[in-house]
Amino acid sequence: MNSNTDKQNIQSDVTSTLNVERAVLSSFLFNSNTFDKMHDSLKPETFFMETHQMIFKSMLKLHKEEKPIDEEFIKKDINDSRHENVLIDILSANPITNLSAYIKSMQEDHIKREMLRISSSLAQNARTTTLSASSGIEKLNSELLKLNNLYKTKNKKSSNKMEIDVSKFTPFIKSIVQDLAQINDYPISMVLSTVLTSMGGLIGGRAQITNNVNLTVYPIIWSIVIAPSSAGAKSTLYKYTKKCIFGNLQTDFYDEYEKKTEQYELDKKNFRELSKDDKKNEIEPDKPEPKLLIFQNDGTPEAKIKSLQENQNGGIIYYDEMRSELERTNNDRSYKATKTSIFDVELIHKRLVNGGSIIVKRPVLSEIGLITEQWLLEATNKNDIASGFMARYLFSYNIRADFKPLQIKPLHIKTSIYEEVGNFVINMLEFDRKEPVLFKLSKEAENHFTLWFNEYSESAHDTETDEELTATYRLSTYALKFALMSYIFNNAYEKLDVVNSKLIEIPLEYIEEGIFIMNIFTEESNKVLQLFQKNKLLNFKIDSVAEKLLKKIRATKEKRITKSSATNNIRGLNKEKIDELIEQGIFKLEKVEKTTFIIEC
Repeated sequence: MNSNTDKQNIQSDVTSTLNVERAVLSSFLFNSNTFDKMHDSLKPETFFMETHQMIFKSMLKLHKEEKPIDEEFIKKDINDSRHENVLIDILSANPITNLSAYIKSMQEDHIKREMLRISSSLAQNARTTTLSASSGIEKLNSELLKLNNLYKTKNKKSSNKMEIDVSKFTPFIKSIVQDLAQINDYPISMVLSTVLTSMGGLIGGRAQITNNVNLTVYPIIWSIVIAPSSAGAKSTLYKYTKKCIFGNLQTDFYDEYEKKTEQYELDKKNFRELSKDDKKNEIEPDKPEPKLLIFQNDGTPEAKIKSLQENQNGGIIYYDEMRSELERTNNDRSYKATKTSIFDVELIHKRLVNGGSIIVKRPVLSEIGLITEQWLLEATNKNDIASGFMARYLFSYNIRADFKPLQIKPLHIKTSIYEEVGNFVINMLEFDRKEPVLFKLSKEAENHFTLWFNEYSESAHDTETDEELTATYRLSTYALKFALMSYIFNNAYEKLDVVNSKLIEIPLEYIEEGIFIMNIFTEESNKVLQLFQKNKLLNFKIDSVAEKLLKKIRATKEKRITKSSATNNIRGLNKEKIDELIEQGIFKLEKVEKTTFIIEC
């Protein structure tokens, strides 16, 4: 009786195993994308049935040869009619969505079969050979170690580089980003951070943009590039970006300052030699101050404000090491308040200890800094995040795996062409401009931005924590800044003076690009918020993308959302994640007429 029951159980287990294998192979046949993502989790021997092993081997071969994985190609490859009935059974099986669970079940079954094989082999050797006990144990340990590592993935931290379609950039942005990225195959977000911040620094307070309704901003960009200190030649990227955007502008200003200083010393000497009566009829010479586009990254806060007073159109600061700047901001509330005023372009009035005041009416100062992950965590506290101060920064978050080993190789960067563009921009906008040029969106661009922002804001409100929401709203203003900078530089690239030509309406393509770039940095911001959460620097727990998508679907009247709306408006969600959630059986797709929606299972 017991023997019959055991046989029935074994037969039931085999039938269940074969059904699982058919369902997995059927899913691969009906969806080649599924095979691309999941085939590495399986081996031919994972399959119990020999014909299933042959079919999977055939799939691997076709995939390697970049041929279609379908019935006809598999038949042709196996070339044995005896297996056609099995293939028909597979095609008759229903494809599955929760594929990960099925594959895990197959892996466990395979491991159990291997355990039985090992124990049977060991028992056979113990009975029929002179194998010593110590040798038997050594062999067992070796087999068990292989078994333990059979389906383990390597613990190597893989690259988190985003795949970015640079064809969506306008000509100037695309050209300079691709040129600079070749230095060491930099992540695109890292190059964008450096280039956009530099572009914002060159324009400074000479131009601003309005959405025509309720928001007017200057192109102030604050960026932090997170990367290992040993990787990436980050300072080389700084060097070439400065050369491309600013050319020799700052060097020329310093040369001019040195000449003025020499003349000042001579004039001061002559003034001192005058008699008291003669001095009454002369004006004492003023000490010259250097014109600045690139500000110094050291000195006191008062010195920085003084430089801004002398250069009211602002510029940019490059920090080779951002940690000290973040720590200074944390430790000096007055300095943090000053920096906040600079980002928000609010009037600064600073009373000096020795009397007098410094007044900066239009403080516009972009900044970019390099920092390692560990130093960022050590220099950041919860209040920086909760208050929204850190949300002012664009982040480019990179790990060692994102970089290639440094190579000595010739570079073909069109620095002279980009220098001409920078010179054209500063001449067009005028270094000493008194009032900014106000650019506005075209009607088409305004409607697009308004519709996008309202949907974007609604999704963020439905799905994000307070800390995420603060970062989202800050980032949304950057879309306008990116559109302004791209419009100015692209026209300068074509030698078109949009100021004197009064071409101050920004077309749709630039706001579309601005939103696209902003979405890149939203993904980077999400990675940094996840890092902060992991290290207990957030006050609120961030929901998983599945929870966010569920909240958004339930918040809609129809209880559904399109794929494009989900990927464009839900933080951390992309097409690959959606496919993964559908495979896991959490969501499914529903087609209504020609539109595909995501709904809750």
